[in-house]
Parts: sequence; structure tokens; C-alpha cells
Amino acid sequence: MQKILFFSFLYSLSISCFCQSALGIDVSMWQNTVNWQDVLSDDKVYAWAKATEGKTGLDPQFSNNITNGINAGVIMGAYHFARPDNNTAVEDATNFLNVAGNYIGNGFLPPALDLENPYNNGQVVVLTNLFSSAQLTDWAQSWMTTVENQTGVAPIIYCNGNYAGYVNSSLNIYGLWFAQPNGDTLPPTNIGNWNNWLFKQYSWTGSVAGINGDVDLNVFNGTKADLNNLIGINSSKTPSLVEERKIKLFPNPVEKTLHIVNNNPFEIEQIIIKSSQGKSIKLILNPTNFIDLSDLSSSIYFAEILLKNNTTFIKKIIKK
Repeated sequence: MQKILFFSFLYSLSISCFCQSALGIDVSMWQNTVNWQDVLSDDKVYAWAKATEGKTGLDPQFSNNITNGINAGVIMGAYHFARPDNNTAVEDATNFLNVAGNYIGNGFLPPALDLENPYNNGQVVVLTNLFSSAQLTDWAQSWMTTVENQTGVAPIIYCNGNYAGYVNSSLNIYGLWFAQPNGDTLPPTNIGNWNNWLFKQYSWTGSVAGINGDVDLNVFNGTKADLNNLIGINSSKTPSLVEERKIKLFPNPVEKTLHIVNNNPFEIEQIIIKSSQGKSIKLILNPTNFIDLSDLSSSIYFAEILLKNNTTFIKKIIKK
């Protein structure tokens, strides 16, 4: 299970390896249309997009955000806004899986449960007034278990200090995405019943190229290589972000023909198309400017691109 590997990675981190280079955002319908190429150019390398809320809610921008973010080369993930005030955890999880299930696995951020006070008819609903710590813990645990059993990927929990200290410590086996919008990327404080943290949301009023208005900003507790490990992608020689941008695969999602643009000084030696489980499916030696993928079924794949200077790139592909 990825859960074992995930937490082995998580607890091996320490403050000494903390860095400020792996920055990202999270978005929802409130950001309207996002120019994801500009977001990546502003050095925001990953993003969560709100997918669902409750047992029926769907964020109207989710499809655009997740697809266009993938196409731009941003590491994407999906999150669910919890509504324990209205539904069972299984109902919420089923809605999330129906909408975001194709975007969970290798190459994606872990799915996230957003546990915070919801609004009902414009009025804030304080979950700590409705549920005991044991009841809210059980609800969150049921959601996490349902998603993990369906996908094989351990979700993470987004919450602030109020909830991190309210739910039981049994939930700290899951990674913490901690909300502390104090404006800096330093490690968070007062993380409740967690021993460590994975992401910190450090601002709710960030300014990022490609987005009109405010957007949430996040920092990852680790290096770029650690982030690649978290999403299940490793390479023997990690390229810089600038180098990565010089290789483009389009259109993505692709129906038949995948076009290749390589603006690096070194030619491509080979491309291996792999399944989301890591199985090699197709080997293309010395590819030119396109690959025929018409023989592949609709799914998510990864193109492992090897340049002649032994640099390896991993690109995610969605096959229609």
C-alpha cells in the first residue's frame, strides 16, 4: 500500500530539510478561469483544485482547473470540502470518488479532505458545536478509509489549529496540510495532535500570475525530489524546472497523436510509456516530433523521457 511508503517518507522529514522552493496553490470556483501556464511560470509547481462538497456538490471549475493544470505541467490534486453536518462520510467520499477518482494515483498530489467550518444559508456551522471529538474523528476516519480502500492512496487532511487539536490523535497517521495564513513559509506552530506536517497554507490573499484576485498559497515540507517521491515519480537525474518547461507534450488529454516539442540542447534518446501502476507499455527509440497512441485504451499514463545527457523527465498523459 502507498500508505506505508507515504508515512515512511513523512516521518523521515525534519525541519533541517525544510526548504521554500516547492511552492503551490489551491483553487476553487472563486478563482474563476486560471491561466495555468502563467501559474507555472510564477514558480507555483503544484496545486489542489476543489472537486466536490458534501454528497452532491461539484465545483464548476474543477474540470477546467484539473485538465488545464495538467496540460500546463503543474502537479495537480483534488480536494473535498467535508459536510459532516449534512451527510455521512461514505456519501461525501462517494461523491468525491465519482468526480475526482481519475485524478488520484501516481503523478498526482494525495487526495485531501478539507475539514473546516462550512456555511449553511450564509451562516457559519461550527462543527465542534455539533460533534464531539470522537464523533468528528470517526466521520473523518470513515471518509479517509473509503477513499483509500477505493484508490490505494492514503489521503491527507487539511485543517487549522482548532481542528488539528480537536480530532483524536488516531488521525495523525495521515499527512497534515495545515492552515496557518501568517504570511510566511516557516514551519507552522501548534499543529495539534500531529507530530509533523506535510504542507502549510501560509496565505489566503496571495497574488499569483494567471489568477485575478486572491489565491491561497502553500509550501511543501521538503525538496523537489521529496515532492516527486510523494507523488510516486522518481528520476535518476532530476531536471530543473526550467529544463522541464522545454519539453512539451500536446494535446493532453490526447485522442490519437501526441506531439513532442523539445527545446533542450540534447536530443531525446527514448520515451517509455508506462501505466499508472508503473508497467512499461511502449518503447519509442529516438522519437521524432510525434507518437501514435491510438492503440492505448482510455486511462492515465506516464511518459518517461530520457535525453542523451542522461536526464530523465516524467510527463503525465491522459488518453481519451
